[in-house]
Amino acid sequence: MNKIFATIVLAAFALSSCIKEDDSYKELLPLRPGMNIYSMTMTQNAVAMQPANAGIRLAMLLAEAAKQYPETELKDVDLTKLKIEGNSNSVMTLLFTAGTKIERQADGDYKITYNGDYQQYDGFFLKGSMLVKTGGVEQLKDTHGGQVWQVEIEEGLTLSARDVNGLIQVNMEGGSTTLYNEGLSYTISLSGISASFENASVSSSWRGDFSLRGVNADLVYSECRGKDFKVSGEASGPSVYVGSDSSNLRLGYYLSSGSVYRSGQIIEGTQECSFESYNYDTSGYPSPDVKYVWSNNGSTLYQKIYYNGYVYPKN
Repeated sequence: MNKIFATIVLAAFALSSCIKEDDSYKELLPLRPGMNIYSMTMTQNAVAMQPANAGIRLAMLLAEAAKQYPETELKDVDLTKLKIEGNSNSVMTLLFTAGTKIERQADGDYKITYNGDYQQYDGFFLKGSMLVKTGGVEQLKDTHGGQVWQVEIEEGLTLSARDVNGLIQVNMEGGSTTLYNEGLSYTISLSGISASFENASVSSSWRGDFSLRGVNADLVYSECRGKDFKVSGEASGPSVYVGSDSSNLRLGYYLSSGSVYRSGQIIEGTQECSFESYNYDTSGYPSPDVKYVWSNNGSTLYQKIYYNGYVYPKN
């Protein structure tokens, strides 16, 4: 199976927050297959969520522009000049990293172009473009099920991450991402998100439905920055990983209602990950399912891993 585990922030907490400075790592050995299932699933979902991330971040940027310039038409606001108190970086840089260009199209859509030189909060380097089609609705808060935003992957978009063997590239190939306001939360729907490792024989076809709720209903960046988001949802499908028969390994993901920081790390809630096809090494994976339960006391993040009858940590 391809590996991109070590570099992705969403999948990197499996060891960092729970190993003690003694031989308790031995207790983790029976759970390592489950930790691999978690890492693969979270990496697949993180890849597939890139268009959704771009759309939500654009929504936060435009909502901030409307807040700072309430009397100015959005098309006349210079998005690169938006700043918030106490930070010298622009809001655009805080949301998209330096080097990103956002161009408003004549029809009100937005083209987001990444130059590949700057690492995102999730550990990825993006190069290429996405197109956010607003359908003439300037703010995501004003959308609904019948009038949505859609994020399209432009040809040539790539995503890279550092592995122990160097830089691994994933080609983003297509699929549909839809965003809209449900009143109390925002719906994120993924359909057929296609991506593949460079020179790989298979491409993913990932689908999912998630609900996102911020402390500010309009997603104004300065009101949401540093605050938690409530999220829930599920996703599944053929992944970027190859099974024992050289075909796609199907994965499944379920996320209960929880909270996330800006980095995307779950701080409260349950994640369940699984192999949904049977083309995996059953000798290496005695169970196809793993569960992570996250909690915190306000300053420290805790996780509990459940796999094949084993639990870590035990207390």
